[in-house]
Amino acid sequence: MKKIFLLGFLLFLGNIFAQTEGYAVNTDGSKTYYKTFGKGEPLLIINGGPGMNSNGFEDMAKTLGENQQTIIYDQRGTGKSKLSKLDAKTISMKLMADDIESLRKHLKIKKWNILGHSFGGMLGSYYATVYPK
Repeated sequence: MKKIFLLGFLLFLGNIFAQTEGYAVNTDGSKTYYKTFGKGEPLLIINGGPGMNSNGFEDMAKTLGENQQTIIYDQRGTGKSKLSKLDAKTISMKLMADDIESLRKHLKIKKWNILGHSFGGMLGSYYATVYPK
């Protein structure tokens, strides 16, 4: 009986803290790695940097994911995101904003809230200017 209860409880926890991960393909063929936590109103967390991955924000994303859908991602050229060539032509604010928009479309999200830390705040503001809807 205890084993059945424990198994049921673990399955229940898995549904509460639902997590997915994958890659969104960007307009230039690069791939953006992302993780999502929870369900509900979507919140994209844009980490600082530039050059840092999203690992440092995973615990916060999990906690916030208890009440909403929370998304973290590795910006182009960082972490698990894939970029065929890293140079001045493949890294720009415009391309990074395009990556965010590709991610939104990939996840089939109509609108989302954005939380940016440090450089992520600047990138989030730029994204909102380029993609105001």
